[in-house]
Amino acid sequence: MNTRPCRNVYVHVPFCNGKCAYCAFYSEPEVNPASVTQWLDRLENDAARKSAQTLTLDTLYIGGGTPTALPPETLKRLFRILERHFSFLPGAEISIECNPESLTEEKAEILARHVNRVSMGVQSFRPDFREKIGRRPSDAHAVETALRLLRANGIDNIGFDLIYALPGETLANWREELDTALSHGVRHISAYSLSIEDGTELAARGLPPEDNELSFAMWEAAQKILSAHGMPRYEISNYARPGKECRHNNFYWTGVPYLGFGIGAASFYRQTRYTNRRERREYEAILSEKNNDAQTVLHRLREEIHVQTREEQMEEFLFLGLRRMEGIAQEEFERTFSCSLRDVYGSVISDYVQRGFLRLEHGRLALTDAGIDVSNVILSGFLLS
Repeated sequence: MNTRPCRNVYVHVPFCNGKCAYCAFYSEPEVNPASVTQWLDRLENDAARKSAQTLTLDTLYIGGGTPTALPPETLKRLFRILERHFSFLPGAEISIECNPESLTEEKAEILARHVNRVSMGVQSFRPDFREKIGRRPSDAHAVETALRLLRANGIDNIGFDLIYALPGETLANWREELDTALSHGVRHISAYSLSIEDGTELAARGLPPEDNELSFAMWEAAQKILSAHGMPRYEISNYARPGKECRHNNFYWTGVPYLGFGIGAASFYRQTRYTNRRERREYEAILSEKNNDAQTVLHRLREEIHVQTREEQMEEFLFLGLRRMEGIAQEEFERTFSCSLRDVYGSVISDYVQRGFLRLEHGRLALTDAGIDVSNVILSGFLLS
């Protein structure tokens, strides 16, 4: 399963202008010029060593951190590095994450020369909710300004990232957030329930457990409101105008290999999942070594290495594929594993179809609306061990 070279790359930019209270990703809460220069040097080294593992790219996703927190000259150098070491298919999707308060006219002009999709980390339009999750204060018109700058430079494939079930948020508040998002005419919305991860500031505050009933009602509201406005759900937490689904993330959900570059970036290659080292000094020291060959250096960069068994590959095929509304193709399962989906999961599928949680039509298996509502329970039924 998927041992071919990669057409999909993720680049992790670890710098931010502050640390959000919910963020569990590796990031540094300031943009220190010396640290940024050193990071770019090592990133180029990483790209030079790994580029042989890639084909001409179909998708590139630059995330973080906050990529648009980088100074303009640093952004220019980042794109020079990526374009030096990778080539791109015609029509390749090149995405970057953006916080509205960190975008300037100069940065928007730079992005327009290199990317064709922007994912804007709004999280909430309300200053009081943003403050509760540690988002830095911003101008009340920051989102409108960022949208204007991007569109003025020819970027109109723009999405919002939103978080619901924030502390003190009501269902009515969330509906207002969705209405506000729709009023801006974006092409894509990702909507995730607030997750309190160990090691974050929110976890240290000892917030009460999530109100599952309210969170579910907010999730249902997103589906109804966004679908009614021409943005159907295409994955459990993602909505898009037709043709504006995120191709890069769709590849994640279909088990396509990808390579991650930068501190803490995750990769999936030759049935192995791993992350680059999260400790910056270790990461930079390994990439600075002169005497080791490329494969030795790349192996030493990795941590949390997990080589999947055949059973785990099958489980993941179902777990990820069923998150998408179009589900999975029986033919693709058979081509990948040289066995029938029914042979492996026949009794589970029959039970869930009979109970109305799955549908099997035209050779595709997908969750029904009832199955989506209890997807975590349904997906656990496909565990083989």
